[in-house]
Amino acid sequence: MQENSTPIQNITLPAGQPSQQIFSLWDILTSGGVVGNIIMVLIFLLGLLALYVFIERYLFLSRASVQTPDFLENIDDFVQQGKIEAAVDYCQSVNSPEARMIEKGLTRIGRPIADISNAMQNQGQLEVSRFEKNLNLLASAAGAAPMLGFLGTVIGMIMAFFEISNVTGAVSPKLLASGIYTAMATTAAGLAVGIPAYFFYNILVTKVDRMVLKIQTHVNEFLDTLNKPI
Repeated sequence: MQENSTPIQNITLPAGQPSQQIFSLWDILTSGGVVGNIIMVLIFLLGLLALYVFIERYLFLSRASVQTPDFLENIDDFVQQGKIEAAVDYCQSVNSPEARMIEKGLTRIGRPIADISNAMQNQGQLEVSRFEKNLNLLASAAGAAPMLGFLGTVIGMIMAFFEISNVTGAVSPKLLASGIYTAMATTAAGLAVGIPAYFFYNILVTKVDRMVLKIQTHVNEFLDTLNKPI
């Protein structure tokens, strides 16, 4: 077997038969030189970052979305009986996003409904910021990975054509093709990271939107509870 400078190796066959090449993905990914390898490492790190953020956020949101049975009914009973301190203690024991928002409203009971609503909305903004933590990193990874891949391809094409320009005589199509597919490896790697990261981001955003709608529903029901005659 005779090794070539390109990531695909030639196999010498008996006379009269065309030479065949063995496709090696690893060789192609690592054949871009120093610049190409640096870009590949950056894309790989972005992929790890996207995977970590997705798993961490998904588990966090799944835990935060666990519902406590009869939560609002119990709060309603405490409020109707005038047991505000017991209701606050109950919210602290539940320790969910909607429980923290309702706890904030319970501590404002006695004030106008507008003040209670504003306090709960402020707490809600804090909860939403917790939901959306690090989602910007995931969105950045989804956009940056393909861009890095394109950058690697452009640099690889420039280097490939520069080498071809130094070749005297006719340029072999095989030499041109090897330079092109080597340069395009970074684009493939960037898309392989960027596409899943994009779907990961949208999955988490959808989950956050559902949770925001749920806690807003709980807040509205709690405000309706306060308007009931005791």
